[in-house]
Amino acid sequence: MKKLYFASVLLLLTSCQFSFNRSVSGAGEISSVTVEEFATAISDSNVQLVDVRTHEEFAQGNIPGSINIDVNSGHFGADADSLLDKENKVAIYCRSGRRSKKAAEILSMMGFDVVELDKGYNGWVESGK
Repeated sequence: MKKLYFASVLLLLTSCQFSFNRSVSGAGEISSVTVEEFATAISDSNVQLVDVRTHEEFAQGNIPGSINIDVNSGHFGADADSLLDKENKVAIYCRSGRRSKKAAEILSMMGFDVVELDKGYNGWVESGK
């Protein structure tokens, strides 16, 4: 019985390791940048601008040209996969920079190259943009 249990655990760990390595191998780049650097990045017409806050927050104000994909929706990855093009960089932001860092990690694991606004929308507004 112990041998069967050990073999099962070993198989599970090997499978998990394979899955993790496969995901990491396709990882894109992440850059966390200042407001000025973000403004420069989004001036490129090929950059996809994404607000990862809730729909309510997005409606209260957003960076012009952005689309809203809520990172906490439960289907962020699926939404991003259907709405975004992996051939183009993704610029993301949230309110303060916390959720966008989480979203950046998810998108990177999916193979997107990501530029993340370090101080979020609050920093954008405070800078007068």
